[in-house]
Order: sequence, then structure tokens, then C-alpha cells
Amino acid sequence: MSFERQRVIGVIASESSETEARVILNYKEELNIKTEDLVVVENLIGGKVLAVLRGGRGLNENLKTGGYHPALSYARIGGNPSKAKESYDFRLLVIGEITEEGLVQNKKILSPGSPVRLFSEKDDPMVYLSKNKGFTLGYYEGRPNWKVPVNIDFIPYHIGVFATTGGGKSYLARYEIIPLLKKAGYGVLILDWKGRDYAPYFKDVISIADIALDTESVKDYLIRLFGNFGYSTDTNLPRQALEAYLEKEEWRGLGEKDLKDSLKEGIIEEIKLLKDRRSEEAINRVELAFKKIQSRELSFILGIKTPENVLEEVREKGIVVINMKKASKHIKLLCFLALGKYLMDMMYNDEDPNLALVIDEGPQYCGFNPIGIEKETTDIIIDMCALGRSHKLCICLLSQGIAGEIGINAAVRRNLNTQLIGKIHPLDMNEASNWLSPYNIDPKFLLSLPPGHFYFMGSMNPSPMPLLITFAIG
Repeated sequence: MSFERQRVIGVIASESSETEARVILNYKEELNIKTEDLVVVENLIGGKVLAVLRGGRGLNENLKTGGYHPALSYARIGGNPSKAKESYDFRLLVIGEITEEGLVQNKKILSPGSPVRLFSEKDDPMVYLSKNKGFTLGYYEGRPNWKVPVNIDFIPYHIGVFATTGGGKSYLARYEIIPLLKKAGYGVLILDWKGRDYAPYFKDVISIADIALDTESVKDYLIRLFGNFGYSTDTNLPRQALEAYLEKEEWRGLGEKDLKDSLKEGIIEEIKLLKDRRSEEAINRVELAFKKIQSRELSFILGIKTPENVLEEVREKGIVVINMKKASKHIKLLCFLALGKYLMDMMYNDEDPNLALVIDEGPQYCGFNPIGIEKETTDIIIDMCALGRSHKLCICLLSQGIAGEIGINAAVRRNLNTQLIGKIHPLDMNEASNWLSPYNIDPKFLLSLPPGHFYFMGSMNPSPMPLLITFAIG
């Protein structure tokens, strides 16, 4: 392989290794070279090595602080310091050795003095990462013609997209991840928490009010909606009557206008059948509870589309959005639980859903310290991740934060084996450092990443080194 047309920008410095080195830039190359540039090292002891530049620095022996130098005094009065002892270098991190068969792990020391060449825009170093050009995710930062390849075999190992508000998560999902998942043969079901990020952009949209909840979920929702009828204990007549009425399933299929009256009358009739001395008080509490609610709040239990119907629609249409706008958080999580339980039953029966579930606002489903119904949704996400790897189910979870109070549960996070990390919140500095510092990416650099820029790392990335990618909108 010949790399003679690429410009030599510097040489490998002393104290190099097989995984990293510092490259001393040639004169004035500091004007052209920047962090994240891709280069090839012509190793003097044999082989060509693909690498990335990170962690640049400028040195001038005449301008060291902490002691007296005549040059410092000269600089203090506004003089131009001498550049005789000035140099610039970058840390170079090895991606792999380039061979005829593709990229392999480099096992040779980078020889000091080896020339380092810069890829031009006309080159495409992405071909060394993967021979498969059919599946890509955005392009390498600053190089629109360098489409970043993706290993689609690892899609069911799950995906995490992390960036603070305005970082471009939804754009990345809409314009890159979702089309990739569909092209890879997955049906895509998107849970749009706010109803604004996906529902307006896709033609096949289901309202959350159309999703049928199982009877246990309806019980849970109504008991919360009625405030447990003012009782402090779980055992009370109105609750007992409500559960008995719901089990009869007579309420299913009613319209929104009829449901409120039918539900109230049904509960009161069940109370009367109990023939308890406390019946009068219980009926008063039921009537008071119904006065405080609106018919719209009951509409969310009238859905007739079962999870099976939803998946059939996904298979038919390819991409379907569930618009969760206007529903309470509790209803949204109950809807998710209904879908999750159905998917778990499929996989327990050794069926492959062949589905990618895109979950927006991840911390709402699996926050760092979940309680109540969030604990249930967190547990089912963990279970779906575990089974999904062998049953063609991909969980793609989007979150404003990585860890802690703004992030997602640690057990869920460990199951997301492909990560795309954009502009982070300062509270995420420690977690970002744990993930990226080994690759010499300064977490402070992520605080100022432009919107739409993400470090792509993990199983789906054919490069062992995180790559900074971006994408075109539209």
C-alpha cells in the first residue's frame, strides 16, 4: 500500500510504544493540524499504522514559568519572544496496523523518527476500518465524504445516546440511527415522550390513548387517579369494588362519554353487593372521587390496540411512533410495561421480535435510583437487554445525562454496549472521564462540543478507538 501522496506532517518522538506516541510537527504544521485528525505512520521497523491525534501542546523553552529567564523579562515589556526553542506536538493513539486483510492490532513499537502522514479529503481511511460500505452512521468530523462504518452484528447489544439538552440526540436518532436500524432489517418502534421530537416527522403515529392496558395496569392507574378514594390503607370497600368491576371487563369498548358514568355506577353496584355496614360511607367517597376527575383522564384506559397489534403495525409499516403527549407519567410507564411484558413473553417463547425500541427521555423510565413503577420499568429494561442480545431486540435509549441524578440506572447503562456521547453536563464529568480518558479524550473537551457532534464508541464501532462523528440534517 502506497501512502506517498499524503503529506508528511511530522515524526514520531522518543518514548513511543505500540499503542501511543507523540508526534513532533514539522515547521508551521501547527497552523493546519488539529485534534481528531487521522494519520498514517510509516513505521521504520515495518508496517503502516492508522492513528488519531489527540492532546496537542505547544512548547517553548524560553517561556517556561517558575524561574528567571531573560526571555521572560523581554516578554513582560511587550517584546516578541524567540521561537528558536519552540515546538508543537500531539499525542498519537494507535487505531491499528493496516494490512491487506484489513485493520489488525498493532504489536510493533512505533519507531522514533518514523514519518507521520496526514490523510487528505480525497482519501477515505474509513475503508481500513471496514470493507462493508453499506451501513454507516454519519461521517467523520470535518470530512463529509468519510462515512463512518458500522458493525450491524452488534445492534442487539443495545445503544446509548447521551447529550445534554440541545446536544442533537433527537436529530441523530431521526436522521441516522433510525434509518440505519430500518436498513439493517429491524422494525422500529419509537416512544416519543413529549410528542414533539418524532411524531411530527414520521407518518405512522399511534396515540398512547389507543394502546390497550392490561387489567392490572388499569387498576393501578385508577386507584392512583382516585387517590385511593381518600383511604390510607390498601384494603377498603371502594378499592375492592373497583377491582371486582374491572375484572368483568364490561367497561372495555365504551366511549369516553359513557365510561365515567358506567364506571361510577358499576363500582357503586359492587359496593352494594358486599352488604357491608360501611357501604354508605364508601359510596359517598366514590361519588366525591368522581366529581374531582375529568372524562379525559379516563380516556387513557379505553385503548383497543394490544401490544401484539402494535408490533404487527411495525412489521407492516417499518417505523411507528407512539405519541405519548398529554398522558401522565404513570400512564406512559404503564404503556411501556404492557409492551415490555409482551416482548418478554415472545422471547421466553423463543420468538425473535426483530425490533428496535427507541426510548426517548431514558431517565424517565430507568433513573439512577428508581422507586415504585420506575423500578418495574427499570427491571424490565434490564431483562429485555439481557434476552434481546440473542433474540434480535435492540434497545436504543436516549438520555440527557449519563450517570447520577441526571442519568440512567447503572445496571441499564452497563447493558448499552454501543455509546454515542455528545456535549455533556458538568455533573457528568466523572462518568465521562471513566469512559473516555483511557482514549486520551479530555472530558472538558466534551463540555464545549458543538451540537450534533458525538464520540462513537463500543461494539458497533469497528474502530477500537472512539471516533468523533457528526451528520447532515435533512
